[in-house]
Amino acid sequence: MTIQNLVDQYKEVSDFLNNKWPLKDHDQRVFARTMKIVEELGELSDEILTSMNLQRDTKIAKFSKQNVEDEYADVLGSLILLGIEMDMDIEKIIQRKIDYTRDRFDMEDLTQK
Repeated sequence: MTIQNLVDQYKEVSDFLNNKWPLKDHDQRVFARTMKIVEELGELSDEILTSMNLQRDTKIAKFSKQNVEDEYADVLGSLILLGIEMDMDIEKIIQRKIDYTRDRFDMEDLTQK
């Protein structure tokens, strides 16, 4: 799956969410998407703490790697949904940041590995 495939699939999710729970305007949608990222990041953090045995025993007993993966996917999906709402070219932005990092740390071209 490419980044663009992922974005295309999340555009369908975005349309569904915007139709099912319509908000007043663009600013409210951006705010809602941002708050969803915060919520999902908190859930991922909770799962990571659980994986490190830094939660109460009842949570640790229910731990599974799939929970961490699912929360990770929720964070990533929420970030993509925000990018869509803000009309970002997500693939281009990610490539730009990879190029910046590569140049900053004088790394060889990662795309040729």
